Amino acid sequence: MPHGETPGTDRTGEAERTVAALRRAAAADPGRYRAELAYALLELGSLLAGDPERHGESLDALGEAAGLYRGLAVDGSDLPLVGLAVALDRQALGLGVVGRREEARATALEAVGLWRRIVERHIEGSRGELAAALVNLGNQLAETGRHHEALDRIGEAVEIRRSLVDPVSGAGRGELASALGDLGIKLGEMGRRTEALDALRAAVGTYRESEAAGRARPGGTRGTGELAEHAAVAFAAARTLTGLGRTEEARPYFAEVAALRAEITAREPGATAFLDHLLAGHGYGLTREGGVGPEGGGAAAGADPLGEIDRLNVRGLALADSGQVELAAETLAEAAALGRTAAAGRTLGSVVALARTLHNLGLVMAWSGRRAEALEAADEAVHLCRRHLVDAPDTVRPLLAEAVDSLGSRLAVLGRHRDAVAPATEAVALYRQLAHTDPAAYEGELARALNNLGIRLTDSDRHAEALAVTEQAVDLHRRLHRRDPETQLPGLVHALSNLALRLARVERAGEVVGPTAEAVRLLRSLDGIHPSSDVAALAESLAWLAWYLRKGGHREAARETARAAEELRRRAPKPGR
Repeated sequence: MPHGETPGTDRTGEAERTVAALRRAAAADPGRYRAELAYALLELGSLLAGDPERHGESLDALGEAAGLYRGLAVDGSDLPLVGLAVALDRQALGLGVVGRREEARATALEAVGLWRRIVERHIEGSRGELAAALVNLGNQLAETGRHHEALDRIGEAVEIRRSLVDPVSGAGRGELASALGDLGIKLGEMGRRTEALDALRAAVGTYRESEAAGRARPGGTRGTGELAEHAAVAFAAARTLTGLGRTEEARPYFAEVAALRAEITAREPGATAFLDHLLAGHGYGLTREGGVGPEGGGAAAGADPLGEIDRLNVRGLALADSGQVELAAETLAEAAALGRTAAAGRTLGSVVALARTLHNLGLVMAWSGRRAEALEAADEAVHLCRRHLVDAPDTVRPLLAEAVDSLGSRLAVLGRHRDAVAPATEAVALYRQLAHTDPAAYEGELARALNNLGIRLTDSDRHAEALAVTEQAVDLHRRLHRRDPETQLPGLVHALSNLALRLARVERAGEVVGPTAEAVRLLRSLDGIHPSSDVAALAESLAWLAWYLRKGGHREAARETARAAEELRRRAPKPGR
């Protein structure tokens, strides 16, 4: 084999040569060679999927295979229908990997429909393929926020896998364990941690049974892939127990993860990369003693639970900042569960830690589109802060201000605009008190709260009050921007666009051009866009202002504003990124 070439690349090269030869043959005699070409493209697409740099080529090959199989399946025969189902299922997986979530969901849904038809024909092995396709569809549904539908599909897959386990030989237990693990993880993502733990424990137990059954058969040792899946599910069970505050029960699962990793390393050192990446993604790694524990220690290792709650909050917000909002929400939900256990002791520190965690969780859930859950978390944070404000006003007042401001936003997003005015007004009052005592720390928060109150008043048709509040917000944002241009730029842009909207609402048309043009000019120097920034709303505001300016005869300003709105849409974070 030439230097630098691996068996994988050799297989890919051979598959590419086969596809090229079959393309030529199919061009000359399509009736004879189309089916062979479709199969060769399916194999090539599957091989390319293993190379992160060639995902695009993989999707092209799988899409072409699906197209060929679709044409061949017109006559209703079994083999082309199976080929089409396989191609679509693998295509959906690839689309999910590259973040094209809606396309992945639609493709996975079609694959499941095909596998249902194939099962009805009693084709051997089709029920197992249907179960795999259901899990894939469940994952794609979850990625597009349709968590309850995802649970239904994965739950169906579990029942199919359960029925396929051979009661004598135990064959099929590994696949059942994998489906149970997926179910447990999805339940955890929805905050249903007790149910999640039940499914995850069942998955780990089934993996153990699969291992015992495999050892009883000649050559039945499990592969490194199943060992890694077993370790991942045991790790999920350990984290779920930790999140519930049951750290002692989590220890054997962490030990099991370490033992499985050691077994994988002994067989195939490179195969630990997936597991190590998973551990690191949740802030865990190998300890000096060879076990698995949090990087830097923490409650999962038996230390101070408040320290672990703080670590999880820091990590969750960092994940959200990087755009990984679903993983951030999962991390903060773990912190909230740990916080509830700590707060049972009713110490002020533990209650404050829980309230802060709930506030952060509400923010991140809102950024990920989980609106009802975001409102629930924000509302609970507000109630906790109110109950304990008198106990430690200096500590709790800043947190209460954040929480009521967030509560107003959560209510507004759900269409409860009049209900949102009271918490937004309270947030401004609290931030005024805080900014009077410590302007450097709280004037920025006051400016943001004023801007939010202006929006809440507008949505409640209180336009004159909204304009007055927004003018205050802009004045304060200008002062802050002069002091710290880079940090304060996004807030000033939002405030200026809102001021233009408020002026238009009260029919002061001649004054709309100024703040709009200033916002557009400032946008050109805005580099990054934080996940919490309501980019869609800002782009929509600018698009409306462009229309308004065009209607008023300000054609050049309208063109610049429309261009800024379109550019903002392109720069906005994409779903799933």
